[in-house]
Amino acid sequence: MRKTLTFIIIVFSITIYSCENDRITDLEKTVSELTELNSKLVDSIQILQDKDISSFFLIANLDKDHVEANKTSIVKVDFGYKNYVPKYDVYRLSGEDYEKRELILTDQILSEFKFEFEPKNVDDNRVKLEVVMNLDGIEYIIPADFQINVVD
Repeated sequence: MRKTLTFIIIVFSITIYSCENDRITDLEKTVSELTELNSKLVDSIQILQDKDISSFFLIANLDKDHVEANKTSIVKVDFGYKNYVPKYDVYRLSGEDYEKRELILTDQILSEFKFEFEPKNVDDNRVKLEVVMNLDGIEYIIPADFQINVVD
C-alpha cells in the first residue's frame, strides 16, 4: 500500500510538473505573439501619424487686402485642418536665402495662430514660416510661404 501511495504521489507530481511546463510554454508563446502584434500596431500608428501631419498646410488670413510699409500688422494663420493639433512652435525664416530662423511663437496648441508682421518697404512682402512639431522624438516641419500685398 505504501509503494502504491508513493507511486501515485510521484505520478501526480510529474503530471502537475508537466502541465505547468506546458502552461508556461503556452504563456511564453502568447507573450511573443502579443509583442509582435504590439510592434505592428506601434508601426501602424506611426504611419498614420506621419500621413496625418504631412497633410497639414498653413493659410494666411488678413483683415485687409494689403498692409502698409513700416506699420505693424497682425497676420492670422490657420492650419488647413480643423482637428486636434499637437503642441508646436513657429519660426519665421528671413535673410537673403531664408537661412535665418527666428522663433516667434512657442507651445501653441490651437489650429490657428497670429503673429506681428512689419514690412520695411513694398518689396518686403514675402513671409516664410516653419511650424515645428515634436512627437515622440520625431520632428515634423510644416512650411508656409506666402506673399502679402504691401503698399506705401
